Amino acid sequence: MKKNLFYWLSRKINYPLLPPKVVQISLTYRCNLKCRMCSIVNLLPKDQELQTAQVLKSIEEAAKYGCEEILLTGGEPFLREDLFAIAEFCHQKGLRSIVTTNGTLIDERIAGSIKNSHISHIHFSIDGLSETNDYFRGQGTFDKIIAAVKLLDKNRQKGNFYSLGFACTVMEKNIPELFELVKLADGLNIDSINFQPLVNDNSNFIDQQMPAFWVKPEKIKLLEDELSKIRAYKPKHLTIYEEPRLELLPKYYQGRLSRKDWVCFGGFKTAFICFSQKKPLVYSCHGICGDLNQDSLKKAWISKEAQALRVHSKNCKKLCIQSCYSNEDSSSLIKALGIRKK
Repeated sequence: MKKNLFYWLSRKINYPLLPPKVVQISLTYRCNLKCRMCSIVNLLPKDQELQTAQVLKSIEEAAKYGCEEILLTGGEPFLREDLFAIAEFCHQKGLRSIVTTNGTLIDERIAGSIKNSHISHIHFSIDGLSETNDYFRGQGTFDKIIAAVKLLDKNRQKGNFYSLGFACTVMEKNIPELFELVKLADGLNIDSINFQPLVNDNSNFIDQQMPAFWVKPEKIKLLEDELSKIRAYKPKHLTIYEEPRLELLPKYYQGRLSRKDWVCFGGFKTAFICFSQKKPLVYSCHGICGDLNQDSLKKAWISKEAQALRVHSKNCKKLCIQSCYSNEDSSSLIKALGIRKK
């Protein structure tokens, strides 16, 4: 509760009283897939990636600053040969490590490395049942994801624990399958599932338009019905991770969201690190706030540049409701104090 209160107060005074909860590190823009709704793949060439030493230095600074989690993303992180060394370093520094993946590269060899590593959580991107997922991600990807999940679940039954998750981007084509995807995840011993809103350009969350996969007005009722079924479902194993709350998705696609619905914690919850302009940079929504060749993570996070970006995020009218900026438990003083309405 104390941390929730400090995050709430930080946003009020526009100064971080706490370090970011999560440091998200973009390990590569390379990917073995070309998903229809993704613009990150091959954004930069291979030689423009964070070097192993730069990644480890960032993780060490995150640990010293008091961050809780390192989120390792791509592209496809399993294309990095040093991924397991990076995850092990997170463990040594007392940080939880999360790897986001399309799952299609996980074979017996990689599964064995995961089993013997200290990766805390593996989060699979999956966007529907077989035919729908493969429409977005490529022929055969659904079967590869399911095979990888079963393999990893089998391995952890032998005593090596890591959690598994599903992430689904809500799009018009997959709306009728959202509830079935929840049941599938529960049956596969998936630990958590989250539903995220579509953005027009996932390499630039600021410029949002109406892409081809956007949920159109005539499908909103169907979306509401699917979410109601998910809300009523009693999972045997699965947790439905709600950052943001499920009920915000229809409003989002209708363009009816207000700041009363969702409070943005851009500049407070998640710090992003990437390789750009041939430098290891720290950024938040709307811009860059530090160069790790010159500044520490903490110095970048409390800089004047970061303060200006927080003001920009606080006044943003294009509410993205992305999980990296969502912090429901700190969104009001009542929630931060843990007071429940009767």
